[in-house]
Amino acid sequence: MTLLNTRPGAEAHPIDIAWYNPESNLWVAAANGEHAGMIEFVDGHFSVRNNTGEVIAEAISIPDAQAALAGHLAAPVAAPPRALVKRMPRPSYLRAPLAA
Repeated sequence: MTLLNTRPGAEAHPIDIAWYNPESNLWVAAANGEHAGMIEFVDGHFSVRNNTGEVIAEAISIPDAQAALAGHLAAPVAAPPRALVKRMPRPSYLRAPLAA
C-alpha cells in the first residue's frame, strides 16, 4: 500500500506500508522501513495502535483496520502553535553628566 504524505510546507513523498503477520491475531506495519503500528484482534474486534502503542482506532475487519492506520500515517501533523515573542523595548542608555 502506498500513500502520499502531503504535509504543509513539505514535498509530497510516498509512504510505503508493508504488513507482516508474525503470529495469529497480530499484524505489524512498517512504513518506509520503520515501525508504523500494529493491529491486534482482541475480544471480537481489531485494535489499531500507532508506532508508540497508543490505540488510534477500533475496526471490525482487517481492511478497515489497515485503512485506519494508513489514514493516521497520511494525516498531516499539525505543528503546535508557536508562542508569541513579546519584544521588550530597549533600555535607553543614560549617560552620567560630564564632570566639569
